[in-house]
Amino acid sequence: MTIIITVVSGSKGGTGKTTIAVNTATLAAYRLRGSSPYPVVLLDLGVDNGSASKVLLGSLTKVNYTLSDYLTGKINNPLYALYLKSWVIGNEEMRLVFSVPGSIVEGLPLFKLRYIIRVIMEYLKPIMMVIDTPSVGFTRQFLEPILSESTYVIPVTTVDHSSIESLSSIVGFIKGIKSNATILPPILNMFDYKYPVDPTTGKEWVKVVEEITGIKPYTVAYDKLLYVTRQAMEVEVLKLSPSESPALRDIIKYFNEVVLPLTTKH
Repeated sequence: MTIIITVVSGSKGGTGKTTIAVNTATLAAYRLRGSSPYPVVLLDLGVDNGSASKVLLGSLTKVNYTLSDYLTGKINNPLYALYLKSWVIGNEEMRLVFSVPGSIVEGLPLFKLRYIIRVIMEYLKPIMMVIDTPSVGFTRQFLEPILSESTYVIPVTTVDHSSIESLSSIVGFIKGIKSNATILPPILNMFDYKYPVDPTTGKEWVKVVEEITGIKPYTVAYDKLLYVTRQAMEVEVLKLSPSESPALRDIIKYFNEVVLPLTTKH
C-alpha cells in the first residue's frame, strides 16, 4: 500500500511548503533506496509550472509532456508526465520519480486528479508519494480529490497570523470533507528561536498554532542558507550539512520522528 502524504498551507503562499515537500521526498528516496524500483514519487501540482519540479529538472529546461497535457486531453496517460531523478550513493542508486505540472489552471476535470494518483499507485507501486499542493488562487474544490486519496497531511505555516489562520481554515476543511487522511503535526516554518513569543498576544507561537489547529507543531528554524540553496536550484538536503543548517536539522528531525515511522505501519 502506498503512503500518500499531502503537504498543504491553505491559501497563503510563501510558507516554504515546497521546500518541505521536496526535502521530505528526497529524504524518503534515500531512506527507502533499494526497497523497490520506484520507492518515492513527488507529485508536483504547483501553479507556476512547478517550483518543486524545476529544482529536480536542473539544466533540463524542456520536457516532452506535463500533467497539464494530460488534464487538457493532449495525452491519454499521466505516466508520460513523470520523470526520474537518480543519484548514486556509494554503490547504491537513490531514485525519485517526479511530475512536471505545466500550466495547471482551475476548471480542469477534477476526477482526473484522482486518476493520476491511482495510476501511479497501480503501475509504479511506490512506497511513498509526496504531493506538493498549490496554494494561492486555488479553491478547496481543487484540493478535495487530492485529499480524498491521501493517507496523511502535513500542514505548513509560518510565524504570522494570516498564515496560521489560513492553515486553520484548511485543517477545518480537511476535517469537514471527512477525509480518511490523518493530519500530522504541523510545521511552523521560518521560526526564529530568538523570538518565540507572539508580541500581539503574549503567547508562544507554538501555543498559538496548537490552539488554532489542535495539534502541537514542530518548528523549523529560519535559515538564510536554505534560501541561498533554493535560489541556486538545489535540493537543500543534498547540498547542506545538518551541522551548518539548523533548518535542515529540524526538517530531518521531523522526517525521522514523524514521517519515517509511517513506513512501518503499512
